[in-house]
This record gives sequence, C-alpha cells and structure tokens, in this order.
Amino acid sequence: MSLAKMQKIRLVGHDTERERVLTTLQELGVVQISDLTTKNEQSLSGFRPKTPPTNEIESKLADLRYALDFLARYDTEKKGFIQGFFNLKELIRPEEIERIARAYDYRALCQRVRDLDQENIALHGERVQLEARRAELLPWRDLPIPVEKLRSTQTTALILGRLPKENLVNLQRAIQNQLADLVLFQRAGEDETTSYFYAFVLKDSEEAFEKMLAEHGGERLPDLPQEAHGLPKEILEQIERRLSELDARHQQLSQQATALLAEKSKLQALYDYLHNEYLKAQAQAQLLGSPHTFVLEGWVRQSDWERLQRALQNNSEAVYLGRIAPDPDEVPPVALENKRLFQPAEFLIKLFGLPNQKELDPTPFVLPFFAIFFGIALTDAGYGLALILIFSYLKRRYSHKRGFQPFANLIILGGISAVIAGALTGGWFGPDLAQAFSALRALVLFDVSTPAGLIAFLLFSFALGFLQVLLGNLLEFYDKARSGRFWEALWHEGSWVVFIVGLGIVAGVSVPAIMPKELHAPGLPASWMPVGIYLTLTGAFLVLFFSRVEFPERVSRQLPWLLAAAGLVLWLGSSLIVWGQVLVGLGIGGALMVTPQSGLSVGARVRSVLGRVGAGLFRLYGATGLLGDVLSYSRIMALGISTGLIADSMNKLALMMLGIPFIGVVLCVALLIGLQIFSLVINSLSAFVHAARLHYVEFFTKFYESGGEAFKPFARESVYYDVEE
Repeated sequence: MSLAKMQKIRLVGHDTERERVLTTLQELGVVQISDLTTKNEQSLSGFRPKTPPTNEIESKLADLRYALDFLARYDTEKKGFIQGFFNLKELIRPEEIERIARAYDYRALCQRVRDLDQENIALHGERVQLEARRAELLPWRDLPIPVEKLRSTQTTALILGRLPKENLVNLQRAIQNQLADLVLFQRAGEDETTSYFYAFVLKDSEEAFEKMLAEHGGERLPDLPQEAHGLPKEILEQIERRLSELDARHQQLSQQATALLAEKSKLQALYDYLHNEYLKAQAQAQLLGSPHTFVLEGWVRQSDWERLQRALQNNSEAVYLGRIAPDPDEVPPVALENKRLFQPAEFLIKLFGLPNQKELDPTPFVLPFFAIFFGIALTDAGYGLALILIFSYLKRRYSHKRGFQPFANLIILGGISAVIAGALTGGWFGPDLAQAFSALRALVLFDVSTPAGLIAFLLFSFALGFLQVLLGNLLEFYDKARSGRFWEALWHEGSWVVFIVGLGIVAGVSVPAIMPKELHAPGLPASWMPVGIYLTLTGAFLVLFFSRVEFPERVSRQLPWLLAAAGLVLWLGSSLIVWGQVLVGLGIGGALMVTPQSGLSVGARVRSVLGRVGAGLFRLYGATGLLGDVLSYSRIMALGISTGLIADSMNKLALMMLGIPFIGVVLCVALLIGLQIFSLVINSLSAFVHAARLHYVEFFTKFYESGGEAFKPFARESVYYDVEE
C-alpha cells in the first residue's frame, strides 16, 4: 500500500569503464539516469558533456527499418489476435543476438532489398504510364486510321471528343446546318452511354464548334500521345503485351523478395541489438565527463541498492557508487511496490496515472473491487472459464513477458469472479444450460428471469457501489491523517463519512418498504432505522458546521460547534418532550459559544459563522452527487443481463441452422462456436472498460490525485524479441 522508496545515487568512474558500466546498468534495468547536461552545480563544475556520435548507429537502424518494411509487404504470416493485441513477442537468447550482431552481414541483404524495391518502383511507374496511354486510346480502338495521321495542321484543328449517345444525331444536324463546309465530323466508336468522335475543323471555326459541342453535353478530349504511331488497335495490343511482361517481372521480383523472408528473423534480432546500442549512446549523452573520468546521477529503488552495488563491484573496480541527497526542488520518480497478490491491479493504476510521492497507492483496494465488478458485468460462468483457460495458457506461453503476466492474472481473477457471478445468476454460455440441469439451477441466487431476482441483483450492485464510495472517503481520511493533517481529516472527511453511513443505513432499511411486497426486496432490519436516522442527522450537522474549518488543530475552538451540533441532533431525534427544552437550550448555548472570537468585530463574526454554515450547506447539496455515484453502479448489473441476452440470441441463431438438410449440424456447431467467441470478446471488453470506468470516475475522484512521474529505469528495450534472462 506504499510506493517504492527511492534513493538518489551518484556514480563516478574512470572513462575507460564507461561503456562497461552502462552495459551493466542496461542489463540490470534498475537505475533511472538523470540528465546532467542541463544541471548547473558547482560540485560538477569540472565536468563537461561528452556527446557520443550516433550517426552511424542511426544509419544502420534506418537501413534495417527500410529492409524490414519492404519484407513486411510480402510476409503473409500474420500474428494471432491476442498476440497482436497485447504485442507479445518471441523469445531469443542473448548469446544468439550477440552472435548475429558479430557475424551477420546485413549490408548485402539491404542492398538487394533496395535494388528490388527500386525496380518495383520503376515497374510501377511504367505501368501507370501504360495504363494512362491505354485509357486514352481505348475510345479510338476501332479507328482504321493510324494515330500519326490524326494531327492538327496549319489551317485545321483536330478535335477529339465525346458526348452522350442520344445527342450525337442532334450534334450532326447542327453541324450540317451551321458549319457544313467548315467541319469534317466522323464518329469513332461508342459504349453503352457515350459516343466518341474526331473532327477536323478550320481554326477560324474551332471556337464555334467547341461551343456547339458543349451545348449538346459533349466535351473535348486531350490529343493523342505524340509518340504513338500505328493503328490504335495495334498500339493497344503492344501495350497489353508490355503490361503482361511487367506482370511477369513483378511476379519474379515478388518471389525473390519472398525468398528473402528467411533472413527476417536475423534482421529483427540485429535491429534490437542496434536499438539498445542507440539507447546506450543516448544514455551516455546524459552524463558529464572530464578527460579521464565520467559522472552519472540517477534514481534507484532502495530495495535494489545492494543488487546494484554487487553488480558494479563484480564488473569494475575503477568505479565509485554513493548515495546523495536530492536537490531541494527535486521530486523522486514513482514506482509501485506491492505484494505479488496485488500486482495485477498495478496495470489499472498505470492506465489512469501514477500517484504522487505524497499520496496513497490505491492498488490493493482496486484489485478486489475490479475483479468483482468485472465478474458481475460479464455474469457468465462459461465465459469466465474460457477466460481462465485462455489466459492461463498465454501466461505459460509468454512466461518471459513480464508486462503481460500481471494483466493475465488480472483477467484470470476477473474470470474467476465471472464464474461465481454466472453460477449465482444461471449464466453458462447463456441461460439454457442452467435451465436444463438441476445442479446448476440449485446454485442460482439471483434469478434474473424474474422481477424479484432482477431487483435483488440491482440492489446488490448498489450495495457494492456504496461500499466502494464509502471506502474512497475513508481512504481520503487516512491519507490526510498519515500526512499530518489528522484534525482536518477528522472534521472534514469524518463528518462526511458519518453522514453517508447514516444515509446508507436509512436507504437499506427503506428499500423493502418502498418496493412491492411480492418482490421480497432484500434490505436491512427495520430496527436499524433509528440508528440510521441519528447517524444521518449527526453527519448532516457535522457537515454543516465542519465543511470549512479554520485552524482545525485548535480543538478548543471546535468544541462549541460540536456542542451545537449535538444539541440540534438530540433535539431533532428525541421523542421525549420533557427533554426538548433542555436540548434546545444545549443547542442554543453551543451556538452562542460559537460566535465570540477575539479580535473580530460583530460583523466579521457573523460573516465567519455564515460562511462556515454556507460552505456546509453547499457540501450537503453534494449528497445528490453521492446518489448519482451509487446509481452509476447499476451499469454492471445491466451489462451482466445484456451478456446473457446476447449469448441467448447467439445460441438461438445457431440452432436455426439445424433445419438445413445434410450440413445443418455442421453449420450449427461452426456458427455456435464463432458467435460465442464473438460474444465473449465484446462482452469481456465491455466488462473491462466499465469496471475500470467505475474506479476512475466514481472511486478515484474521492481521494486520488495522481500526477506522479513514472520511474523509467535504463534497461533493454525489445522491438521484435524479448531477451531470455
């Protein structure tokens, strides 16, 4: 429940040891290196930045990226959905990476890739040109005149054009009537809707002809290519032959590129090696040095301090490692440090934002509620079992993937919760199995097929929401108290906790009374109602008087307010008339004790009292927000019901295939499996998103601020492979 304690370190060593030290730190992955090049400190005034050259590594990485991107176009082997979704990588031994980095000549392969790509680009460019020329010539394919004859002269202009088929006759009539001796018009061909033509027009009449063409819905087409010679049909045949040759050559290049895929794994391993070398060079750029020494500063978990010492002592003797105090304005990075049981929930905290160094780590409180909410939102034991089996297999398959293990454990816990929730509601890949087997029916606690079961399920969801909201306020109380603000927490958060506990008891007792008796709605015993009323009244007056407290640690100044609140609560909650006047006097006496404050005028005293009460009234109005927060938890019940409805509809849709002769059974089984997988995926995603949302919106807003800077140790990074330890 606490964050990892951080220690700032300084490491000084001989310059000959710099490469070895950085390699050791990268393999350990426990030190976050600070950038000293921006630091202005007298104790390091003799040191200067030593920026290592990175151009050569960047050039190699660029060549490898180019080659890998090229080969990816021909790689038909695709990752599975889960492997791609979670970015799960294959495992490689470190000595294998070292061997490839030393012996593999990637330059020849990269040059071969570049040659293939450039030829492909040239072929593509030629194809584009040929297809454009083909498109220009296709309308004229039936012309018996060579293309070179269709050219403008000094006195005539050749016009190629097209127009709607139905307007051709009208255009010919118009030419005959107006431009009979000035235009030689000839139809060249047509398709379903368009007629194509060519016309020789005296240049003085060119503009008039184009206007006439436009009036009949036609348009002038570009002139035929100057380099074209021969009949259009012959040219088109030549183009088709060349396109076939291009296709054949492109197929050959594709086969050659596909053959190079055998080298992809080596390229990827080499890329990972060079990528980590580049990271090492970037880390060197953050150090300072002198002609013979270097200095490094950073952060390490205190739990990793001894491990770091041992690693450096074993690898180098010319290195000094020491602890130093942080700068006055320096904030340590944040790392979550929880017991193994609670580590799966760290994934959710990191998604939202890490806590700052001064606040509470909520991870242990998130895990149980998230698992419960996920299970209720899924509410199907069959889907829960499927998630357990799938992610248990993936855990073993990718046991080397550290980041994946906590997430897999989180989903497995959610699956266990879904099995329980599904068994209690009768959901086993839909409601049909529970209805068919008496043993499964006996487990049902909430029969969601009946109104009573739905109401009980909804109230159970509300109760869980109320408990989590209450926990959020209690955590805010604890967080303030442990940071030295106990009295502020007592007056502010304590009063609100009393108030909402009272409201919860009143609501719990009232539910059976406001629901129809035939529903048998669950609730708290009626004998709890007086306790709930007293707690609600007490909390309300405490909130009213203690929402804004100046100098909360001065308890004596708060006693009159407590006395006034106690008197008002006892008076309003008492049914004994004989005590009524005494209690009224107690409340009035407390109120009178509240007003005097030394050094303040009467007006200032009145404004102080009114301001304090006004702040309390405003906070009491926040009870509507509390109601909204609790009602928001109805979403997990609604999602759980929708899961059953979706699964049931999928089953019925698949069973309809049984009516098809011969292949009906096969179609039914295939469709049933496919639809249930689809239902599992969408409902699991929905359960995850909404369970997380309830934490981020309803729970964290009660006590959590976040804003911590994540601890990012200098370590190996994998792009394509995870290195076996």
